[in-house]
Amino acid sequence: MRTINKRPPPNELVEWRQARNAAADDATWPYNYDALRRSPLVIDAVNHRLFDEQGGICAYTGIRLAFLDDGEPWFHIEHLKAQDHCVRGEDTEYGNLVACWPEPNRKIGAEYGAVKKDKWPVPVDAAKFVSPLLANCSARFVYRKTGEIEAAQAGDTAAAETIGRLALNHKELRAIRRSAIRGALQPRRGQRLKLTEARKIKTEMERAETELNSGQNVSLRAFCFAIKPFIDREVRKLTAIQNNKANN
Repeated sequence: MRTINKRPPPNELVEWRQARNAAADDATWPYNYDALRRSPLVIDAVNHRLFDEQGGICAYTGIRLAFLDDGEPWFHIEHLKAQDHCVRGEDTEYGNLVACWPEPNRKIGAEYGAVKKDKWPVPVDAAKFVSPLLANCSARFVYRKTGEIEAAQAGDTAAAETIGRLALNHKELRAIRRSAIRGALQPRRGQRLKLTEARKIKTEMERAETELNSGQNVSLRAFCFAIKPFIDREVRKLTAIQNNKANN
């Protein structure tokens, strides 16, 4: 996971929430996510805002998200705090929403990420969840070339619990991450990156992160948070090799 810098909610959602919050009759003006889903213009605005602020990748897995040709999202709106645990209106708060793979209402073949997380954690266990909104989220995890994810620090029980609860080491997800890492390091079969290529990838990834965090709409590379440490390492290694050759 990578840290998500939340942007202001879209005006459509702000106005919808203000109207519902002011209404005295919940039976006529229900103030919950199910009611929000029945407001397509508001949901569309939320989908686009979430997609943009995340750079087009899943909040939990890093899988590439997209809008289909008909404008429908190939992702769903995920609640960091499950709807079942929310009080009135809380399940429509923008700060509780992120965009996640897979598409809405899919259950079959979605054995990791948001679907696997389901209603976890219950409120009393909230500290066991490493949310992608935490400032140190990215630093809590490390990745292996095998695609495996681990807690960065031994004893970080919340990171380990999050990995397990979201099945972030599911064999399919590991394989996709492994392919993404190897594809970055070996864009041409059997050939390693050249220093100029590695530096270019590093620069492009860092620029995209910086621009996204400054509020611009850019696309992040899928699994960028897993790839970047390996690209950084490759740049350091190739730079050292080049320097050694220059000094000999």
